[in-house]
Amino acid sequence: MTNPSKAKPLLFYFLMVASLFFIWGFCHAMLDVLNKHFQNILHVSKTQSGFIQTAVFGAYFIMALPSAFLIRRVGYQRGILIGLLVVAIGAFMFVPAGLWFQTFESFLFALFVLSSGLACIETAANPYVTVLGPTDGAAGRLSVAQAFNSVAYIIAPTIGGVLLFGKKQVADAPVDFSSLLIPYVVLGAVVLVVFGVFWFIKLPDIDAQSAQSRTTGEQAHHNVPLLRQPHFTWGIVTQFLYVAAQVGVNAFALNYILENAITKDAAGATVTDTLFAWFSHLTGAATPEQTAAYVIVVAMILYAAGRFSGALIARIIRPNLMLSLYGVVNCIIIMLVMADIKCFSWRVLPLCWLFMSIMFPFIFAMSLRNLGEQTKMAASFLIMAIVGGAIAPPLMGYLADQYHSMAICFILPLIGFIAPTLYGIAYPYLLDRSACAGAKMP
Repeated sequence: MTNPSKAKPLLFYFLMVASLFFIWGFCHAMLDVLNKHFQNILHVSKTQSGFIQTAVFGAYFIMALPSAFLIRRVGYQRGILIGLLVVAIGAFMFVPAGLWFQTFESFLFALFVLSSGLACIETAANPYVTVLGPTDGAAGRLSVAQAFNSVAYIIAPTIGGVLLFGKKQVADAPVDFSSLLIPYVVLGAVVLVVFGVFWFIKLPDIDAQSAQSRTTGEQAHHNVPLLRQPHFTWGIVTQFLYVAAQVGVNAFALNYILENAITKDAAGATVTDTLFAWFSHLTGAATPEQTAAYVIVVAMILYAAGRFSGALIARIIRPNLMLSLYGVVNCIIIMLVMADIKCFSWRVLPLCWLFMSIMFPFIFAMSLRNLGEQTKMAASFLIMAIVGGAIAPPLMGYLADQYHSMAICFILPLIGFIAPTLYGIAYPYLLDRSACAGAKMP
């Protein structure tokens, strides 16, 4: 039974760490509008715009393991502080990129630096939340923390839609990046404020081994090498494929919505879906791109709702079963998207976010179960698995450019959603295998 006197300070620290989830949620969600923005303003192809995600999630792959070693040496709190400082530097690098260099590569470099800081923060914050309380509640606790992330996913496309697509482009007008600089300069300033707050508070240094031992009797396999624990190794594979799916959907949802909702009839006349036209009028959007960005906002509201509701449902239904059920539904949604039923499939696509909502936190928490003192290192490998998000968008962009259709490229997200479905079904068996590996240890 939890001691009430200890529960209150733990809640405070949980909320403080959860605020970090908002920061990287905002950074990730801005990518969803950056792809189309750079296609428009710098005239890059869909394949090239996919390298935005490569720069971001490639940084996760490169920096996750060094971040884990850093956190093991200096602790969770100092690791968070270092990550916040690097994020602020990356955000402010958008100023020289937009005012002086004005090249696609300069923005990619700024995003890489910013994301290196995010990798450090995520490597510290995700596992910290899982051990900040009972093991059985880790998946639900992480889902609630990720809900803060989801709120940012609502705000960022709204800001991006207003600032980046809020006015029609004038042909041959000089390139103006001022609207892009505003959110990143504000982000940098906010991150510095959060840095100051974390500088003055003192997070409890929770030992993952003792935290899990207090709540479960399973200690035998804590010290088993990570590679001998199949629930962890297959968790990495699943996370890699899932993140590839999520980031791929995020990267090209706006393109897909525009292609599916606005078509041409046999005579070559433009036909706009009635629901899309109504939503454009309702939101007062100045351009189709802005309307599509607001559709993404609706999707992110569903995403946030799924995060909050998922934490509650997980108290009734086992997380692995929820993961499988949500995976099946998302496979069905993506198949409808690939069917490319004009003026219809785009309406189904936002539901994908509702059923994606629990996947990352559930896979993360399930993979870290009973890893004890190896939790920090294991978390870094799971963060490295985010590199799936660096690979999928360029491949999807290539397929879209080659076949001149966004629908075909959603075959990659379909594969990504099959993975969590299978992992959820197999999880009890994998966990037992990990326990058996522990029982064989001397």
